[in-house]
Amino acid sequence: MIVPIIKRCYQKNIDKATEELLADCLKNITESPEVNLAVEHYRELKHRMAEAETAEAREKLVEEIAATPEFQSWLRGELAKDSRRSKKRIPEDRDKRVSLYIASLKSGLPAVIPTAVFTESKDRWGRTGLWRVQSNGYLTGLAVLDLDHVKDAGAKVDEWLQRKDFGELGILWIFITASGEGVKVVFKAREEWGNLIDNAYQMAEMLGVLDYADGACKNSDHCHFVPRSSDIRYIDWEGLFGYENPAYEQRYGKAYREGNSEPTQPRWQELERQRKAAREKGVVPQEMPAAAATAPQTLSVREKAIVDALNVHYGTRLAEGRRHETFLGETAPWLLLLCDNNADKALAMARRLNYVINWTDQAPGELESCIATVSKKPLLTRRPKALDDLLRKAGVDGEVAELDEEAGKDDLPFDEWIEKIGSLFDVYPCLREVCEPHPKRLWPFLFFASGALLGTCMTATWYYFYDRPEKRRRLNYNVLGIGDPASGKGALERIAGLLTEPIERADELANEAINTWKEEQRSKGANKDKTQKPKGVVRLHGARTSNNVFINDMINAWTEVDGERIQQHMLTVDTEAINSVKMQKGGSWIDKQVMEIKAFSNEKDSQQYANLDSVSGFFNVYWNLVRTCTPPALKMLCNDRNFGTGYPTRLSVIPVPGTGFQMIELRRRSPETEESDAKLLDWAYKADKRHGELPLWPLVEHCWHWTDRHMEIAAFNEDKADELLLKRVAQCSLCIAAPFVDMRHWDEREASEEGSYEVDDTDKGLMDLVLDIQYRTQHHFFGELARNYFNEQLNDATRFRRRTSRYEQCFLQLPDIFTTDLFAKTYGFANNHSANKAIQRMLDDKVIERTKRGEYRKRVTSIS
Repeated sequence: MIVPIIKRCYQKNIDKATEELLADCLKNITESPEVNLAVEHYRELKHRMAEAETAEAREKLVEEIAATPEFQSWLRGELAKDSRRSKKRIPEDRDKRVSLYIASLKSGLPAVIPTAVFTESKDRWGRTGLWRVQSNGYLTGLAVLDLDHVKDAGAKVDEWLQRKDFGELGILWIFITASGEGVKVVFKAREEWGNLIDNAYQMAEMLGVLDYADGACKNSDHCHFVPRSSDIRYIDWEGLFGYENPAYEQRYGKAYREGNSEPTQPRWQELERQRKAAREKGVVPQEMPAAAATAPQTLSVREKAIVDALNVHYGTRLAEGRRHETFLGETAPWLLLLCDNNADKALAMARRLNYVINWTDQAPGELESCIATVSKKPLLTRRPKALDDLLRKAGVDGEVAELDEEAGKDDLPFDEWIEKIGSLFDVYPCLREVCEPHPKRLWPFLFFASGALLGTCMTATWYYFYDRPEKRRRLNYNVLGIGDPASGKGALERIAGLLTEPIERADELANEAINTWKEEQRSKGANKDKTQKPKGVVRLHGARTSNNVFINDMINAWTEVDGERIQQHMLTVDTEAINSVKMQKGGSWIDKQVMEIKAFSNEKDSQQYANLDSVSGFFNVYWNLVRTCTPPALKMLCNDRNFGTGYPTRLSVIPVPGTGFQMIELRRRSPETEESDAKLLDWAYKADKRHGELPLWPLVEHCWHWTDRHMEIAAFNEDKADELLLKRVAQCSLCIAAPFVDMRHWDEREASEEGSYEVDDTDKGLMDLVLDIQYRTQHHFFGELARNYFNEQLNDATRFRRRTSRYEQCFLQLPDIFTTDLFAKTYGFANNHSANKAIQRMLDDKVIERTKRGEYRKRVTSIS
């Protein structure tokens, strides 16, 4: 038997043999202009045909499509092929021809086969290749859930991505299908769930979309057309191309090669029987409204802790015959008691119990029926002792603190911060001009945002820090303003428009040159000589920038300072950070969050792609971001799943409070406003010319002492969460204060022969204000996440703690000096001959030593 050596395969189109699929290849295909245009064209025509409700409208649309050059070219080719076919494929009816043409747009796309790879075989014409034939297929260990006719597919996927247990589902790839109405979910198949279609149905039930699951793609050789890059909502590149499960192939592969791909689990066999009967009656379950599917519910911290405790109590699976009885008689009443008789919440928790997940032979709707039956009975009057004991042992006791979005707002001393910022208007240039035209509640955020924008203008400067003091540090920023819709976050647009003008003006020249070059390339046609792309660099990038363009610009953006090449920062300013939140799952922003993380300390990243346009090699990341978003968008950016990456602690997240039912001040355009704008512009251009070292070492020392004092408090409290949140406060804060301090001493520095200045107590007071805001807001937004992070680590350490073996326990029972007889008795050996072998091993390992014949002494207190 020949077993394939490739891990993943695809077809350039469905008439071709399969080829090996690598990550670079998939990226190139999904980003290919030809694929993107084909998907868009197919989706547009399909939607227009679906929306043509009347016969007259459809006939008119068919006539329009039939008149296009693309259709005519396709038809000529197909008719030519038909002339050589014994059985004609192209119908005479024009409507059917147009439908066939639209279908061909989809079938001409590349297709991936995540579930299997293939050995060589011959097609019907005798050509040898890795043909997509189930009888020659070997399972990869991946399964695919195919969902059809999903209303608002993007919103449905967003719900899944926000689930706290998303990382436990084994999902590797989610994308919207070419039609725009379907979703494909590629995930790790589980042996205990059954074969591929069993896994698909089980995953659909866990995601609350069983009614939309398509049972037609049960074969292992089923292909799936590649999406546009912007339709990829989630992808784990490493898992998708690195995961293997030979045990799954060993268990189910032979059955597929023999042509058996029907469900193996009784409940899914019954589901397919019911669906078949419904279709015969003219009912199509897959087209039921979205409300019919059980919406996946996100569990709170308390509820997740209860599920964990119950999983410890019940274990991985229950014996056959006990599952229904246990669920109906114990699990369901307990869950309803703990959820205040909320059946939906109890069902969501039940579906996360390990024994329920592995309960593969339950009938369709059995869980829902049990929960509904119990919920109609009188609720338990008190908590059963068994439930009370297991929750208390797990440290849950039914009362786990939850993160309240509103809690803690009053703990932030906003009035105090606003007063201090206002008192510095006449001390630090630009501060009054930035803040005064806007409501006071916006001042803390505008203070941080303007510091980041001015610091980005000063991109050719550097300073030294107490961590690795030999390394040049740059002014790096990632500032987020968090507020509800219409809370005034748009004030960022005004200051960004003024303070980034030097960068925008330089970018305009580069953008104009690149756009002109693109127009020339289009006008020249495919076979004409192409001119070289201009070397212009754009530093201001939005969310819809491809990785390739972004990295090229970042590498090429540099300036010379005293004969030395200094890299310049890229800058992203966005008043709707949901742009990048949505796009980091797919499309142009995909994989950029790693660069956001590395930008904090300008760490190295690399790129090695096969396409000719991309830059290959290592590069340091220089990228500043100033954005605003709403609280839900912040939850998508920073949550339990990614807190461990360190991303949240690299952010400066400043709240933008609501208006409190107060109208903004009625103002008219005035000369004072124009003077403020002119002053900000003037300082932006000054900062853009600033270069060299910033003499900030006294402030660095001040930050060190501030952090040291707070670290002593964290140590006293034994608060690891506080320690973690403290570590990056100083560096974030120093970068915010640096531009204001430098502008205050501008004249002093220019008058100095050394080009330096002295930092004073006023500057240290500003530094204290920034440190206080950064530290308190970190705790306000991420304190609970940090505590959960360390609690999870503690739980994992308890769950996976090392166990003492019987061999080690027997050694501990031996006295320091022992005889062969005592050794044999302690270890339970039948005779001294067997004991001597074990004693010799210990002598060889220098665990014990011989004192005299038949007597030994321990050299260590324990063995492992």
